Amino acid sequence: MKLRRIRTAGAAVAITALALAGCTSGGQSPGGDDTLVIASWGGAFTAATLENLARPFEEATGIKVQIVDAPNTQLTQMQQMVDAGAVQWDILDSLGAADAYSMYEMGLVQKLSPELHRSLTDVLTPQKMSEFGFTFANLGYVIVCNTEAVAACPTTLKEFYDPVAFPGKRELPGESYSQHIAALVAASGQDTMSDNIDLDAAIAVLERVAPSVTVWWTSGDQQEQVIRQGEAEIGLIYSGRAYHLVDEGLPVEVHWSGVYDPGFTAIATNAPHQEAAERFMQFTAENTKGQAGFAEAMSYGVPNAAALEMLPSQVAERLADDPANFEKLVQQNFPWYLANKDEIDQRIRAVVSGR
Repeated sequence: MKLRRIRTAGAAVAITALALAGCTSGGQSPGGDDTLVIASWGGAFTAATLENLARPFEEATGIKVQIVDAPNTQLTQMQQMVDAGAVQWDILDSLGAADAYSMYEMGLVQKLSPELHRSLTDVLTPQKMSEFGFTFANLGYVIVCNTEAVAACPTTLKEFYDPVAFPGKRELPGESYSQHIAALVAASGQDTMSDNIDLDAAIAVLERVAPSVTVWWTSGDQQEQVIRQGEAEIGLIYSGRAYHLVDEGLPVEVHWSGVYDPGFTAIATNAPHQEAAERFMQFTAENTKGQAGFAEAMSYGVPNAAALEMLPSQVAERLADDPANFEKLVQQNFPWYLANKDEIDQRIRAVVSGR
């Protein structure tokens, strides 16, 4: 079955009862004429954003930055605020890509003005841009292999999904369907960015490898644990998790033939501090020192190539945005995935569940 890429008018979402304001980095309520409110991820992520991006922006502009911790609730909270006509956020920081594209289709994040889009593209290149923002906090789904447990390690997606030529117990995503379908499309020999993807061919690849899958992972910790314990010998997992295993001294190889998984920083629809939000976007794109500091602190990729050049080589070579790694990773066709999400998810879920 060939599914064409189409642009959807919206997406259904279950809205939960969440407080609109969340919690801010300074314990204050969002607001004020010289304020910028960023919805972020909490913990170390918020700390790295404050140190490397928010505080330098405050010093450069005099605009006070407040950070609202809203991990995994940005979409539902934005929907509530837009519905209530009371948007309190300006910037949505490092949104998961599928959520970001869905929010754009739903009208929850803005299309960048032509001037701002052009300016950001000049700094970051078109590869790091969408209509609504730029990539940030990016990672890769990469191949990891226990060299002591298998005769040969797959080094490409085509090899990974070939259990005859490359036998071994595997772990694969059990829930991350947008990333998984991109890997399957690539492994089936198709261009992931095509307008005419053959879903049947991609699912056939998954069905072929499924008997070799011992773990369908659902968390980062689980990805590592199954390799440590020998439940799986070959995996398609987060790049950061793969290098955790390397740093532990385990006999694993990491191969960057995988899937690029970007985050996206965007401006909220009806942002109360529009000018400040646009200034923050431009400042962040140009702030190579801040991006380098964030990347080193979090082991996530950043979009400015000059920032990557500032990093120690042992740090840069582990990031999805390192040029040598980026060129090996396939891109995800998010508009196509969202337009066909129900069928794609249903068919992958059927294989994962053994139905």
